[in-house]
Amino acid sequence: MSNHTPKKKVIITGASSGIGRELALLYGKAGHDVALTARRKKVLEDIAKQIKGFNAGGKVLTASLDVSETDDNFKVLPKLAKDLGGVDLFIANAGISTSSSFGVKSFEADKKVIDTNVLGLMAGVSALQSILRSQKKGQIVGISSVASFRGLPGSASYSTSKAAVSTYLEALRGEVRKFGIKVTVIHPGFIDTPINQKLDSRPFLVSVEKGGKKIYDRIESGVRSATVPWFPWAIVGVLMRSIPEFLWEKIEAK
Repeated sequence: MSNHTPKKKVIITGASSGIGRELALLYGKAGHDVALTARRKKVLEDIAKQIKGFNAGGKVLTASLDVSETDDNFKVLPKLAKDLGGVDLFIANAGISTSSSFGVKSFEADKKVIDTNVLGLMAGVSALQSILRSQKKGQIVGISSVASFRGLPGSASYSTSKAAVSTYLEALRGEVRKFGIKVTVIHPGFIDTPINQKLDSRPFLVSVEKGGKKIYDRIESGVRSATVPWFPWAIVGVLMRSIPEFLWEKIEAK
């Protein structure tokens, strides 16, 4: 860590794989104090060992947390913040998807997506809000998706969950600004992570290393909202929103 970069206290949910894991490694390597949560504690402990191997000088804490068990957020996250000595950056990254669709017994799978992606994120923010408010500073980052731009057939609950995440954080930004808290919304395209590796088509795919670094840079720049990678997804997003309904409904789930 350079002398010009203050050490941050960072909490990341869903840190055991994909974007969360990559951000954990990047913040750990940069010498920040990191607290990592996910359902798989053993995997987190392996990542913690890897971060400690960088010898960058930051603390590394781990805790088991399934964010869909909303009450658990209020037990785990404030304790981690206390052990870190505060929280400068909360990255609400934990998320799941499902390929279930109409005509399939999909409700339980759909409910789990909403419980994890939406209520889990909201519970995490709520669990840390009193700490962030008392500090009069901090940054909340939510990992949304380009799937939030338009309802994608075959991914109804996932698109819904990410649209809800984006809208919630957009509203939250105006509520927390007076407390000195920033809100960042990240809309990744197809980044090579377990959440999309079973899909037949992943256009404009980038590696998790490249995608994670771009997300890290956007977070550190304090951007309000970002599509990652910017090209071509920012343009694709505009097109997705502008396609008339009668054409959009002709898109069918594969």
